[in-house]
Amino acid sequence: MSRKVVLASASPRRRELLAALLDDVIIDAADIEEQLAGDAVDCARQLAYAKAQAVADRFPDAVVIGSDTVVFRGLRLYGKPADTAEAAAMLRELRGRPHQVVTAVAVVAPEGSAIDHEVSAVHIAPLADDQVEAYAASGRTLDKAGGYAIQHDDVRPVERLDGCYCAVVGLPLWTLYRLLDMFGCNPRMPSATFERCGRCPARPSA
Repeated sequence: MSRKVVLASASPRRRELLAALLDDVIIDAADIEEQLAGDAVDCARQLAYAKAQAVADRFPDAVVIGSDTVVFRGLRLYGKPADTAEAAAMLRELRGRPHQVVTAVAVVAPEGSAIDHEVSAVHIAPLADDQVEAYAASGRTLDKAGGYAIQHDDVRPVERLDGCYCAVVGLPLWTLYRLLDMFGCNPRMPSATFERCGRCPARPSA
C-alpha cells in the first residue's frame, strides 16, 4: 500500500523535481515566516523542518516533505530578493566569485522525522552590468534565493558547480530519495529521470 505524501511547498521547481521520485503527491504550501539569521546550514535545516511540521499538523497520517534553500558567502546569507533592485544588487555581489548553496530537506511522518542537507559550491559568471540589469529586470529571479537560477540557460548565470545540481535548483533528489526510502515510500531513483543525477556527487556509492 502506497503512503500519502505531501510536499509543503508551492515551488513549481520542487514539484517538478519531486515528480522524478513519486507520481502522486499532494501540494500544500507551508505558511511560515522565513527569517535568515545565524549559520546558513542550521538556518536551512530549521526552516525545512518547520515547513514540514507545519503541514504535518494538517496531514497527521501522511509523510510530509519540507525543504529550504539558503545562498551564502562567508557569514552573508542571501534570501529571495524583495524587488528587482535587490536582485541586481545580489548578482553584483556574487558575480565572478564563488559562494555556497545549502538546501535542506526534512521528512515528517507519524512514526518520526528525519532531516538532511546538501551544500554545493557555485561560481557565478562574471556577468556584465547590462546583463545583470536585464536579468534582474526580467523578474524571473524574485522567488530565487540569491537572485538567480542555475536552470536559466539563456542567461547561464552559473559558470561552475561543485555539488548537487538539483540542490541548487531547490530539492536535492538523492538526499530526499534516501529519506523517503527510510519511510517506506518506494521512490524511484532520480537517475531514472535525470541523466545528470547519475553523475551527481550526492549519489549513494552503493
